Amino acid sequence: MGDERGDDAANRRRADVYSSARIGAAAALTIVLVVLLVLDVVVPDYHVSPGILLALLGLEASALWRSVR
Repeated sequence: MGDERGDDAANRRRADVYSSARIGAAAALTIVLVVLLVLDVVVPDYHVSPGILLALLGLEASALWRSVR
């Protein structure tokens, strides 16, 4: 039998690291989406492919879905 208090603290640290990584990835993805959309509006010859936009939005939706469940 292991030290339950030590195991619990280690699990919390792992959860904190995982949570921080997910928050960072979500922020990076959101920034990419915003930059692509701003470029699409501001630069006349730049067009975002609907497939790329849907793929990125799908990633955002799947991340949201995981946090809801």
